[in-house]
Amino acid sequence: MQVLFAGLLGGYTILLLLLSHRSRRRSNEAGQFLDGGRQFSLWTVFYLMTAMWGASMFSVEIDTAYTSGVSAVWFGISTVVSTVFIAMFLLSPFRKIGYLTNSNLIGRRYGAKARNFSALVIGLTFPIFAMKNVLAAAAYLHVVLGWSLPVLLIVTTLIVILYVSLGGLWSLAYVQLLNLGVFTLGLAVAAYYVLRKSPVFPVPVTSPVPTATGFYSLSGVGISTILVWFGMSLLNSVSAQAEFQTIAAAKTDRAGKWGVYLSAVVLVAFAVVPTLLGMAAREHMVGTWTGLVAFPRYLEMVAPPAAVLLVGLGFWSAALIWCAPLMFSGAASFGLDLFCKPDQARGAHAIRRFTRFSMCIQGAMIVLYALLRPDHLAWWAVFGLTLRNAAIVGPTLTFLLWPLVKERTIYVSMGVGVLSGFLWNALTAFSASRFPFGINPMWVGTGCSLLVIVAGTLIENRALLILTQAPRKRQRGIQMAVLGALLFGMALWLNEHGGHSLLGVLLFTAVFIEFFAAIALIDTRTSQSHSEQRIVENVGIL
Repeated sequence: MQVLFAGLLGGYTILLLLLSHRSRRRSNEAGQFLDGGRQFSLWTVFYLMTAMWGASMFSVEIDTAYTSGVSAVWFGISTVVSTVFIAMFLLSPFRKIGYLTNSNLIGRRYGAKARNFSALVIGLTFPIFAMKNVLAAAAYLHVVLGWSLPVLLIVTTLIVILYVSLGGLWSLAYVQLLNLGVFTLGLAVAAYYVLRKSPVFPVPVTSPVPTATGFYSLSGVGISTILVWFGMSLLNSVSAQAEFQTIAAAKTDRAGKWGVYLSAVVLVAFAVVPTLLGMAAREHMVGTWTGLVAFPRYLEMVAPPAAVLLVGLGFWSAALIWCAPLMFSGAASFGLDLFCKPDQARGAHAIRRFTRFSMCIQGAMIVLYALLRPDHLAWWAVFGLTLRNAAIVGPTLTFLLWPLVKERTIYVSMGVGVLSGFLWNALTAFSASRFPFGINPMWVGTGCSLLVIVAGTLIENRALLILTQAPRKRQRGIQMAVLGALLFGMALWLNEHGGHSLLGVLLFTAVFIEFFAAIALIDTRTSQSHSEQRIVENVGIL
């Protein structure tokens, strides 16, 4: 069986490389390499988004469903909500500014230091996010075939580097459709054999293995965890660079939006099926494994060898689906914004050279991260999101919404946010689930970054500050300020009355709302006079 599967992987890899080679003719220019020349159709956006987020969900949901049950489905639902939010509110403005990367966007307004720091954080954290599916596929093949885990990690990352470096974003457009088809087929085969033998619903009266409390409850994983998933997805909607690069490459805003909307409908199925697979594995497996190890062991019990191999190929294609855009995205920030300086030539050859070199760095980091703590995927997620969101969310929001913020404030906020989140996690020895006062480091890092932005803007503009003169905007600002204060008080009250798990979510939500209240309420005499001048000019034209 090992020889047969090795042949399958080899043949599949050759097919991917041939497709990527064909994409080279579409990416001769630097713009084509990084953004596809803004030529992606509605259906290209549809299958790229379906592939990326469908592959993202499955490993987390199988693992979480194995331990916590049906409530794992909320992870997928939160992801779907995030993609729809991006399409509705962020696609159009990002396309208008010629979006390439978040670090490039930040550097346009806040200078080289902010650009370099944000590019460094993106480049260091994106391999963390890419690692989860690579590790899931490697664990599956390690269990089924007994192949070496480090070797599988290295081979997978090398293949991604090879085919993405050939054509950049166009390589993804060519190969992800094939990867999506193989992944969907593997998932369907797994569902057929697993759920036919052991349907998860209706709830069995007796189960061979005791399940966790709330295993069949939609809130079984805990309300606080579900809120963290939705909060994480909300923050990701501002810093999801890999998705921005894909949908911004659409021919038109309409094509990008409808591609995402159609994808969201299909993604619901990708949220449900892995949850059922993880639950089925838990109901029939005895052991202390994770869901990613228990599931292939259970599949071997209920499916013929050919089906097990096909599912393995599907899992491996899912690793490629998720790993490729994230490695490319992280390498784009490294290559375009960190290594390739503005005063250097940015021709197609230079862009490819720097990006390919950066992808090698990204691949090495994926392998290194996975081997350092292979059994701590949850911690890696916390660690990566804490650093990425602390550095990227605030500056991206101010770029879009608050022109009063200055370069020095942004740079300080990024440093304070990253450092505070890191130290908060360090207080509990970098645990994935135990935090001081139960507050996730992601809330601390991003919250501190937003607070520094508000405080720094007030200090740097103190001689010119006024309340905004626009009545509707001022009214909304006051309403948000009151709501934020009420949430802060509610968080403290719940903490005193047993609601400790909600403390972090509510405190961060309060800070987030107060941040938007500050944007709505704070203005300067200079910007106000410019606004009034624009109104006068517009009236004159009319």
